[in-house]
Amino acid sequence: MIKQLPLLFFYFILTASLLTPRAVSAQNTKGTKNQELPGKIIVATIDRSLKVLDDPNLQGFDKIKERREKLWHVLKPIFSFEQIAKRSLGHHWRARTPEEKKEFIKVFVKVLKDTYLTKTDAYSGEQIVYLREKSQGKRSRVQTNILLTNGKKISVDFNMYDSGNGWKIYDIIIEGVSTVGNYRSQFNTILGESSFEDLMVKLRAK
Repeated sequence: MIKQLPLLFFYFILTASLLTPRAVSAQNTKGTKNQELPGKIIVATIDRSLKVLDDPNLQGFDKIKERREKLWHVLKPIFSFEQIAKRSLGHHWRARTPEEKKEFIKVFVKVLKDTYLTKTDAYSGEQIVYLREKSQGKRSRVQTNILLTNGKKISVDFNMYDSGNGWKIYDIIIEGVSTVGNYRSQFNTILGESSFEDLMVKLRAK
């Protein structure tokens, strides 16, 4: 089955969904005229997500489905799921037909959505501190630290690219470990032992 490394899974829950941490600016960004810079997109998305999580009208067991859908509506626009899927599949992507690529993206995105939105109820006051963004051409890395409630600090970087329709996340680096790379390693193992059809069966079962 597709699985995360235990610690990576925990920190990915905190960051890849951008749902649990509270944004705190760690540097003065005053004077920045472009409101669509990568760092600002990350911070603004976290703020909007927290408003959903903290909404008193969306609390309680009977509101779980509605709350998760509203969160997904906030999060979905800042991710390039095509890039995430393509990079996660690695060199196996080239051998896929257009129909297979389309189906893989659809199923993989559903796995990500179902897996991580179910974890958002565990929010307990973690914070994310925005450090800086490093951009070169159409690529950018937004560097942050996650501050856990036990005092530990976790390094989390968001790799983004200029899609022509805004900056999009295509990978998240947690303590130096790529989440896309983690998936790619798992997919390589599965595809080295079985077929693409078998991989799709595992993903659908997930």
